[in-house]
Amino acid sequence: MRPLLNALRPLRLLALVTGAATLQAQTADRPTGFPAACAPAEIQVMLLGTYHFANPGRDVIKQDIDDVLQPKRQAELEDLVSRLASWRPDRIAVEQPISRTDTVRARYARYLGNTLAPNRNEVVQLGFRLAARLGHDAVYPIDDDSGLDLNDSLKAVSLRRPEFTRTRDSLNAVLQKEAAATNAWMRTTTIREHLLRLNGDEALHRGNSLYMFGVYLPAGEGQNYGGPQFLTQWYSRNLNMAHNLTRMLRPDVKRILVIVGAGHVMPLRSLLDEAPQFCPVSPLSILR
Repeated sequence: MRPLLNALRPLRLLALVTGAATLQAQTADRPTGFPAACAPAEIQVMLLGTYHFANPGRDVIKQDIDDVLQPKRQAELEDLVSRLASWRPDRIAVEQPISRTDTVRARYARYLGNTLAPNRNEVVQLGFRLAARLGHDAVYPIDDDSGLDLNDSLKAVSLRRPEFTRTRDSLNAVLQKEAAATNAWMRTTTIREHLLRLNGDEALHRGNSLYMFGVYLPAGEGQNYGGPQFLTQWYSRNLNMAHNLTRMLRPDVKRILVIVGAGHVMPLRSLLDEAPQFCPVSPLSILR
């Protein structure tokens, strides 16, 4: 792996030097941490962070969102998919467990045959719609089956050190208040505009850096590493997702679009930037 890494990185640096003027103009369309250019041999992976269109209520921060099946929102999704189609991804990956591959493929087949019942999930509304537009024969789930549960060590240290719980609750309250303001804002804006905000610097860093690391990195004492263990579980899930992308590699695959909850974008960006096979790409230029 190291020889390949050493071969690819100079190519990326060369691209930076030779395309400096163009890259400088694109800075506004590239959040912090995304490579300025991709090497020719790297597979470009566009990370499109979304909210959950079906709003199942399982996230810590609750949202009150419009029904995406409304004609107005359907028109917005058609515009969004047209923009994404212009990037011409060779594969579309979605946040569904890879163990459900057969189920996802069967549902996609029903979608193509116009026999799938109306479904609000972004996998259908974005993934299936875009795949059909591009003539793809499959959509690829890349999530694993792991949950994200508080481990016994974290529960124990939270009982002994209530300041950790207070920090978490305080951040939850701040983020929930922001979500309430966002809910009102979303009713007067388009889905594209909301995704543009979700994939920008501020939103990406508040979700992963402020909340995940702000809450859980300090949570421990002595030989109790409950908070870091929780973060390990979170990054393990994202690492498995990155691994599942490698299963999609074929000679004809040059671009992969990944449609995931926005909280996954930052860890996946970091992991894919380290992987010599891949180059993470922001969707901001497509969404503007």
